[in-house]
Amino acid sequence: MKDFKKFLREFNDAWAKPDIETILAGVTDDIRFRMANSETPIEGKAAFADWLKSMDSCESQAHITIERLIVDGDYAALTGDITFSGRDAGKHYVFCDIYTLRGDRISELTAYCLSVDESAGMS
Repeated sequence: MKDFKKFLREFNDAWAKPDIETILAGVTDDIRFRMANSETPIEGKAAFADWLKSMDSCESQAHITIERLIVDGDYAALTGDITFSGRDAGKHYVFCDIYTLRGDRISELTAYCLSVDESAGMS
């Protein structure tokens, strides 16, 4: 049986780099990815790869800190913080990712991400 906590930590490390090859190796061919603030999900590995490549063109480096990671059967949830260096230095987000797991890969990922307004004391 796969250690999904370790797998999801490595998956998020790959997301921060971004290491598109490792990310794609961790998802099913019929992956369904959705940002919670978007009405239209990205469906299928090819469409997901295209979306990842568009993100890779950024001139920023993400730094992800995982706060909580829960795995229960075929489902997982992960919360944490994202900060950036490079072009987006100073930006800070909190996130919660909800995963559906199939076999040893991710078949569905819904990402909730909120900007933290440091001036409002939300850090």
